[in-house]
Amino acid sequence: MIKELNKEELEKRCLHLIGTTFVELGQVKDELEKIQLTGKLSNILINRFPKLSWNAVEQAFEDGILETDDFHLCAKTMYKWLYRIREKIWNGWANLEKGSYHSIDNKTRALLSNQKLIE
Repeated sequence: MIKELNKEELEKRCLHLIGTTFVELGQVKDELEKIQLTGKLSNILINRFPKLSWNAVEQAFEDGILETDDFHLCAKTMYKWLYRIREKIWNGWANLEKGSYHSIDNKTRALLSNQKLIE
């Protein structure tokens, strides 16, 4: 979970994720902007999504890059991607409780096996 990572480790992971995302979106940004977005992402994760696993964060960005029309990385985009993955996880847990295992996609199913219940 995000809240179990120390700030330095979280920022290191965020910086790598931000850099990779820029490359995958075909954007070129200077180091200052990458560092600023890294700080913003780590704050969003700590304050709004502390119970997400790091795998869920990476999946949120992968889905955001491949499945949405948000091609500009900014705080709003990152928040939308993270919110969307949290909703997928919540819906996955709800479907599991109802016995609707078949209605959970494979990526979400993999996250549920590594993700504690988000309350």
